[in-house]
Amino acid sequence: MGEFSEVTVERQGAVAVVTLNRPQRRNGVTIAMCEQLHRALGAVAAGDAQVVVLRGAGTDFSVGADIGGSGDSAGEATLQRLGPTYHASTLLHTMPQVTIAAIDGGCAGAAMGWACACDFRWASTRARFNTAFLDVGISGDMGLSWSLLHAVGGGRARELLLFPGKFTAAQAHEQGLVTRLFEPADLHDEVLALAGELAARPAFVLRMMKANLLSAETLPLAGYIDIESARHLHTVGDSPLSRR
Repeated sequence: MGEFSEVTVERQGAVAVVTLNRPQRRNGVTIAMCEQLHRALGAVAAGDAQVVVLRGAGTDFSVGADIGGSGDSAGEATLQRLGPTYHASTLLHTMPQVTIAAIDGGCAGAAMGWACACDFRWASTRARFNTAFLDVGISGDMGLSWSLLHAVGGGRARELLLFPGKFTAAQAHEQGLVTRLFEPADLHDEVLALAGELAARPAFVLRMMKANLLSAETLPLAGYIDIESARHLHTVGDSPLSRR
């Protein structure tokens, strides 16, 4: 993936680390970044990594759209051009790999949509969040309304979207938007250690468990249990339970 400039991908064993790479602009989101992230995530989803970590270069995850920045985002922002790239959030949420957002510094707007699409959001104590869309007169993208509603409930999602403003990592943790906090100097090492712990689990079982969670979001209980049971019996043959 060497052709990418605003997103980088590296492998650390069974963990793929995807980095938003415009630290000079606090990883501000451009059209080029959206396009590159969508392509990178598609390639990762089709590969053999077990866990994906999404993070930002430097001291920020991403402050959202790079309003007024130059970047290399030349070209018109049309639905025809950008429509597929909005599904970066779909990939983060539905790819077979477990996805983790490692959030340091600012996390706002479109980038907050990417973070909230991940299975886990782990942050440094200095992380700051803001939905930000209403402040700049747009309705929002990258699935943030959907993912916030699922993460913190409809009432709180409405508060965050309709009354935007910065809130702290501690507040995000209290609301359940973030589930683990780390000191800034420790964030990336701790996240990689936990990602490695997940990646060491049986690969097929890990993917089936994520599939269960996705099914549980959309199915009624009876229909879900039918699918869960089939997956369970498919995995039990190689588990210690089958040798008891």
